[in-house]
Amino acid sequence: MQKQNRPLTYDERKAAEAAFRGAPFDSQLSESARKVYLGISSAMANKRNEAFQEFDLSQSATMAKRASTESRARPRAKSTLW
Repeated sequence: MQKQNRPLTYDERKAAEAAFRGAPFDSQLSESARKVYLGISSAMANKRNEAFQEFDLSQSATMAKRASTESRARPRAKSTLW
């Protein structure tokens, strides 16, 4: 069964915006808005989990050390305003 695409209602748009911002769900919104909010929130959480699984923590410590020594080695740029 294939669902037809339709424009979001006002409540559903508000719920989608809240989900993307990471804001809590407004309990005064409709049931369909709740479904939109939960769907977007869970999709974003899954995306974050996938990103963390791809990131190797042993490499992060090495890269952090390199970044800190490299940033110290470069001289600070002087602004023409000062």
